[in-house]
Amino acid sequence: MLTSLFRTGLLAGVLALAPDLALAKTYTIPDPNPIAVVTLPDDWENTEIAKGVESTSEDDEIYLALEVVELEDVAKAVADTIKWLKGKGVTVDVATEKKGDITINGMTGVHVHWTGTDEDGPAQIGLTILAVTDKRGLILTYWGSPDGEKANLKELSAIADSLKPVK
Repeated sequence: MLTSLFRTGLLAGVLALAPDLALAKTYTIPDPNPIAVVTLPDDWENTEIAKGVESTSEDDEIYLALEVVELEDVAKAVADTIKWLKGKGVTVDVATEKKGDITINGMTGVHVHWTGTDEDGPAQIGLTILAVTDKRGLILTYWGSPDGEKANLKELSAIADSLKPVK
């Protein structure tokens, strides 16, 4: 589902979201020594973290984090992320796992999507690994309610459109 959101969002973002970017802030991932930049809505709760940035939608329905990862350590990063999600009360239904290749603004990678639950009910959960350089990449952790995805589609599309490697 998130793969579809990103692909749909890229087109939708180009067509409809340019004015909204004026109400957003651009973050480098990580800061300093960035490998990528992303623009997040100002009305979301955005926090710079050690290896990137995390953001929660204004309605608290969507959470996402973008962090730099050493590509040789991807397996550990994924395991740590799954453990972190469990600690936040997110339960993944492993039987719903869907994997696929993804490309976002020239960065290629793999996206894994599950359905599950969090403390508020049904949830969509996604984990995306993008290669940015030969040795470094991004890990995108995402979860949100199905209704939250619909309500925040415009913002999610703009975020996906803004995520770019630093050359």
